[in-house]
Amino acid sequence: MPELPEVELYKRYFDSTSLNQEIVDIFIRDERILKMDPEIFKKKLVGKRFLSTNRHGKYLFIKFKSGYLVLHFGMSGDLEYFDSSEEEPRFSKIIFQFNNGYSLAYISIRIFGWADLTEDREEYITKKKLGPDAYKMTKQEYLEAVARRSGILKNLLLNQEFIAGVGNVYSDEILFKAKLSPKRKMADLIEEEITALFTQIKAVLKYGIKKKGDWSSYPKDSLIPHRKKENSCPLCGTTLLRIETSGRRGFYCPKCQKE
Repeated sequence: MPELPEVELYKRYFDSTSLNQEIVDIFIRDERILKMDPEIFKKKLVGKRFLSTNRHGKYLFIKFKSGYLVLHFGMSGDLEYFDSSEEEPRFSKIIFQFNNGYSLAYISIRIFGWADLTEDREEYITKKKLGPDAYKMTKQEYLEAVARRSGILKNLLLNQEFIAGVGNVYSDEILFKAKLSPKRKMADLIEEEITALFTQIKAVLKYGIKKKGDWSSYPKDSLIPHRKKENSCPLCGTTLLRIETSGRRGFYCPKCQKE
């Protein structure tokens, strides 16, 4: 599932391929991907140019003259810029055709992602009740978010109202690096642990962006390459335990991440 590092990479890909070109047509291959009427969607965008992008958590906002295109990538979303004369990518849900002969495909194997339009980005973020962006947030924003929340750490990191952008895989790595059990409660953390969590949120997401989402290239002392049933901790060799959170499976080391 695309998390913050992957969406940041989509943002950079979009910037390098699809800005400042006139949109001459839009092809909607599956109307379920839209949060609005398809004809209104097309009418508002055809003839416009994408001017800039901004990411908040897992949401990508693309500015055009009178508003923003909003993309969420769900479980399997992706982007592909291609020559319009060539066959479009498989599982394309929306095709933006530009006046230079190229197109941008919004791809989704399953219908978990979506596209929308908004006139006000900040209002949209507020409406979705998104917390501060996990990568860009300041220490003060983080501490304010911590003060408003309780509950176990794994659940909190997955809660986009707490901080926006962290998902199942990176939350496991963050807690592993911070040496915190996913079952610990935020209210029980001491100041040093709260700081350690903040530090590792930033560090793990930054490293994820650097590695371009390629988990197979992570060093052996990372948890991510070992997130499998009955695998062992890369630091101490203890068998990893599994935690079920909102239908998703997380992993942790009961020795390195003591409760």
